Amino acid sequence: MKQIKIVLAIVACFIYTSSFAQKTEFIIDADTGNEMDDLYAIVRAFDDNEVILQGLISAHFNNPQLVTDSMWNSYSTENINTLQLSQMENERLLRECNMQRIPHPPGCEKMVGYSWGYYEGAQIPQSEGVDFIIEMAKKYSPEKKLNVVCLGAVTNVAAAILTAPSIAKNIRLYALTMKYDLEKKVWNKNSFNARNDLNALDIVLNQTELELFIIPGQVSQKLTFDRADTQKRLARYKNEVSKNLSDRWDKVNAGNSWIMWDLALIEAILHPEFATLEKGLTPPENIQREINIYSKIDANAMRKDFWKAYKKLMKRMN
Repeated sequence: MKQIKIVLAIVACFIYTSSFAQKTEFIIDADTGNEMDDLYAIVRAFDDNEVILQGLISAHFNNPQLVTDSMWNSYSTENINTLQLSQMENERLLRECNMQRIPHPPGCEKMVGYSWGYYEGAQIPQSEGVDFIIEMAKKYSPEKKLNVVCLGAVTNVAAAILTAPSIAKNIRLYALTMKYDLEKKVWNKNSFNARNDLNALDIVLNQTELELFIIPGQVSQKLTFDRADTQKRLARYKNEVSKNLSDRWDKVNAGNSWIMWDLALIEAILHPEFATLEKGLTPPENIQREINIYSKIDANAMRKDFWKAYKKLMKRMN
């Protein structure tokens, strides 16, 4: 009997250690104030069983439409500060889920360089978020890299690398950006995240020491949520975060169905079995190097996994 107890104790210890070792560590950099899917992606990363969320940085979502249109979603574009909106939503989510312990520095308010491009000597925006990336990256190495997940423009990472070039080799960057023709192997930078800071995108693409994973828009768009089903599921939980996620749907005029672009990337990172990776080259106008491209996702598996994780989060909060 004593030997059995010892064996069971060893097995239990192994299971606990393995579970801890399997946790994925990363920083999320998100333009949370823009639409809706960022909120769901961030909440998915609050799962303590699978994730060690090392930081949550806010990102701007400046684009020309903010100058020409009077409204952006529910926001008036007059004197709009997109970074401030993202920071506000980040802090709200952290508060609602009692996760304020996670560092949440604000990122850059504007793009790298200028609207006509970036060149040596051009402006490099600075922020607490940039400082945080640099500080964290210096604790890592090419053998054990810092994972950074960008759900919006890659401004903060590009600014960090320009400020401290030696950290590039210590970072593994996951980004939702551009479109990619899987048959022709051709890139298209005509996408929201890419256009919000084309300079920053070119900078990270040209960093030969930076390990890069990209999920293109036409791949992540396969993951959709139905409004009626989502509202029904969220209504089961009477708390602030569920109400926030529910209300957000109408606040951004999401309609009857919404693409969960950002959640698709988080799920692909946490569950590699839900996605297909292939190697490809950077766009021809950039330094030619091999990067990693998500070419396919299992949207059904991702959808089920989100609600499973959300249920666990709700139990932990109660």
